[in-house]
Amino acid sequence: MRYIIIMLIGSVVFSCNFQQTKNVDGKPVVDNVPVIDLQEVAEIRLTNPNDFRLVLEKLDPGDLNSLNLAGIVFRNCVADTLTRDSMFVVFNDFYNNVAANYPENNESFSTQLSKSSSENGLNQINTNLASYGILLKSSEGISYIEPRLEFLSENYGSGLSLAYREYLTLCIKEQQAPFAEDGLILIPVDSIVSRILVWENFVSKYPDFIAIRMAQDQYTQYLGAFLTGMENSRVFDSETNHLDDNAKLGFESFVAKNPGSVSSGIVRAYLDLLESTRFNYTEKVDSFLLEKVYH
Repeated sequence: MRYIIIMLIGSVVFSCNFQQTKNVDGKPVVDNVPVIDLQEVAEIRLTNPNDFRLVLEKLDPGDLNSLNLAGIVFRNCVADTLTRDSMFVVFNDFYNNVAANYPENNESFSTQLSKSSSENGLNQINTNLASYGILLKSSEGISYIEPRLEFLSENYGSGLSLAYREYLTLCIKEQQAPFAEDGLILIPVDSIVSRILVWENFVSKYPDFIAIRMAQDQYTQYLGAFLTGMENSRVFDSETNHLDDNAKLGFESFVAKNPGSVSSGIVRAYLDLLESTRFNYTEKVDSFLLEKVYH
């Protein structure tokens, strides 16, 4: 069966027509490159993540059309819900890999991006990327692209488990309201607290979720930021190393309002530790975080 799958992949990817391709602004850049037969792709019916990964490995990561092709194959997969979740992990990894490496893998795109300083030029790029479910973003003066999670959920989420769909819903909300940039926290403390509790509840509700580690990482990110801040949003004074009074009140409020949560126990223990140091930053804080938060 595996041999048949590999042969089918080969026929789809390599036994194809040839035509001229175009870059992101529609101008031809390369002649005689292979074009995948969509009819053959539409006939693929995969049943497990390993075969799906084999297909994706044959697609060109420097061509955004590969995302559409991957999506066609994913929709056609014949699998139960849990297997489909596993296949979506593979699909999502492929999407992220293409997005992360596309500027490097596609020279014409990088060239256009470097020359598109005007609003109209950037809008044109954004419009093209949006059709593939991709966002153009920037951080610290560097442009990058990433998958638009709402697009993935709307187009490919219907056959996933309740846990995965709920996970995507949470991630979509957070993508629409970025947490931090350049070491600066962008959302208010109340929002950080809300995210801590949301992810704690998710991890508790779905302990066997296939991407549970990613959910735990989300929880850890917010809890760590709540307890210590970030490089440009520290809860300890940069000169005195003393805990900010508002942060102390925030910790006390968290414990009082969420007595039954796991996070409340961690914050309570953190307050006890800080009390022993007169609320000054010491190496004990780092040890605590490594043991209780980032373990």
